[in-house]
Amino acid sequence: MASATTALDIITGALLNINSYSPGEALAAQDAQTGLNVLNDLIDSLSQDQCFVFTQVETIFNWVAGQYQYSVGNPVGGTFVGTVTGASNIITAVTQFPSNIAIGGTLTDLGTAFPSGTALIPVPTTVTAFNPIAQTVTMSAPALFTPAINPDTITYTVPGNIPISRPLRFRDGFTRATTSGNSNLDYSFEMVSFDRYKEELLKNVQGPWPYVAAYQPTYPYGQLFVYPNPGAAYQAHIFTDLIISEWATTGAAYSLPQGYTRALKKLLALELAPNYGKTPSPLLITQAKEAKELIKAVNDTPVVTLKFDSSIVRSQVQDAGWIMKGGFV
Repeated sequence: MASATTALDIITGALLNINSYSPGEALAAQDAQTGLNVLNDLIDSLSQDQCFVFTQVETIFNWVAGQYQYSVGNPVGGTFVGTVTGASNIITAVTQFPSNIAIGGTLTDLGTAFPSGTALIPVPTTVTAFNPIAQTVTMSAPALFTPAINPDTITYTVPGNIPISRPLRFRDGFTRATTSGNSNLDYSFEMVSFDRYKEELLKNVQGPWPYVAAYQPTYPYGQLFVYPNPGAAYQAHIFTDLIISEWATTGAAYSLPQGYTRALKKLLALELAPNYGKTPSPLLITQAKEAKELIKAVNDTPVVTLKFDSSIVRSQVQDAGWIMKGGFV
């Protein structure tokens, strides 16, 4: 049964698998930190394996009429210093006011006074307004308390046109539109390679909504190209592979589906073995491979089933529903 686990549990299990610790032995602080660093590196790498990613993430935004290229990402833009007051959503006396701050950017602070939800359900604090003359930044939620060290140091991000963590892959998507009095009509678009997209002769052709899209994973912002140009600010729904979050601390809880805790313990053991002068046993190597393959078997995308209109492959002469189709065969 899936449940919340901590990085400390996975690190301890990994070190037990290579006989660097004994059951019940307390983990030294330096070993815990080393394990956390290696675990986060491992997770960062595993996010590139499409079959290890257990779900897709839906992002909803609006197309911009006439715009066919969209920056995708929300990288860190820098830090600034300001006075944070408990129960207030306005940061005052901002010094060295950042020139690249933008509405929608995510805010985190050194004093941990900004609300951020839970480790399992993060709700970031964002910029809703700013005033360089008054030296104020308005947040989406009030501070939980006044930090002990104030003025506080605040880190901010600079969102792109699509303000999500830079994805590794797009799956597909659709445009939800209201046309001719009909609402919630979904028109899908296909993700194609960038080379396929470049074959389109005139990139700025305008249509009602895109029917193809291509993704360039540039850094720090990815680039999403669509064709044809959206004709209005219709609502777009895009689906990307989840990027598995890293652990901030060894004690932070993280909810994982069935099989992931075991797989991470076994795979982390293989990663840590050289650091501790250990040679992984053949049994550990087999167990790590099995644990990863079981996950990939569940996450693997089935082969697309061929779909066709049944009217074109069988006679309609004996079809009692002919009246619904005008009697055409």
